[in-house]
Amino acid sequence: MHRRPTTAKSLCRAGLLLAACAALPAAAWAARPVPVFEVDVAGQSPPALQQAMRAALVRATGRRESANDPVFGGLIADAPKYVQSYDRGPHGELQVLFNAAAVGKVIAALDRSTWDPNRPFTLIVINPPPDQADQGNDQAGLQQAAGERGLPISVVPLPVTDSSGNLLTREALLQMAHRYGAEQLLVGRPPAPVATAPGPAPPGNAAPAANTAPAGAPPATAATAAPAAGAPTAAAPPQNAAPSGAAADWQWTLYTDFTSQTWNGSLTAGIDGTVDLLAPPAGAAAANIAGQTEIRIEGVSSLADYANIEQMLGAVPGVSNANVRQVSGDSVVFDLTVRGGGAAIDRALSSSPSFARVGPAGPAGPAGESSGPLVYRYRPG
Repeated sequence: MHRRPTTAKSLCRAGLLLAACAALPAAAWAARPVPVFEVDVAGQSPPALQQAMRAALVRATGRRESANDPVFGGLIADAPKYVQSYDRGPHGELQVLFNAAAVGKVIAALDRSTWDPNRPFTLIVINPPPDQADQGNDQAGLQQAAGERGLPISVVPLPVTDSSGNLLTREALLQMAHRYGAEQLLVGRPPAPVATAPGPAPPGNAAPAANTAPAGAPPATAATAAPAAGAPTAAAPPQNAAPSGAAADWQWTLYTDFTSQTWNGSLTAGIDGTVDLLAPPAGAAAANIAGQTEIRIEGVSSLADYANIEQMLGAVPGVSNANVRQVSGDSVVFDLTVRGGGAAIDRALSSSPSFARVGPAGPAGPAGESSGPLVYRYRPG
């Protein structure tokens, strides 16, 4: 007698959740188009066009090494053949527009991946704010680096700390970014100024201190003083921690709806690390082809849970589409279109504290593949 109402209640709940899922906006997949093949050019000579093609390839693939990848040698040499038109930029600079379709076909034939030209809009905040004398140079450096890598950004002076000077929570930071139409927030912490205590001058015949660099020695660089750009660390150090590397080290933290990553480097390492996380991995295109993947998320107890899960899945690098396929009890089955297929989404979710791998929904087939979707349990909080 009691089973029938319970079943009806469960079906009603599932129906309402499915209807709500369909009504929620898919803002997580909104992106801004990047004019990948419209590049500033120094002139119309073959060398100038070849250099512009290198810049276009970096934008198209999202990889700096594409500018010198030997596989693109023929395409770069033939750059004049792919010119579609010339134009003037917003400051009167000469720009060349390459034939995107033709260049894209060559890249595909060479088995190299391309990055979707619709890319996440990234809000950048420097905290604490730089001095007025440095602000313009910092902003110009970030904008130039973002243009070279093909990342749409905006550098804004927003408050990202509370009244005590502590960084706001990840949720508050992302809410701020979303209010400004950005999908993610990149916070850069400038290097602390190196204070040198005055002391007595050494005697004229005194030997130099053991740690004094010889005259003409090159300065320390981000490559030697900090992890490589894009290399995530476990957590950001406290706000009052002293810088651990050379004076040129910045600390960068990227906040997305899926996760957050922290690394150290130069001013432009913030841009480089962000693009390295978002763009397809280097290598053959076959490994980065977008494929359909089914994934079941258990532990979805409310519409708020669903909304969080939808945002997180949409922010996984490589996910271009997600549809709710089925709602049953406390589980939701999603159909995802993801670069790299199921293996890519499995790697991403396995590294997130918000999801615990349960296992495949069905038994493995004769070749070892799963006969059902990947199954994860959602862990809110």
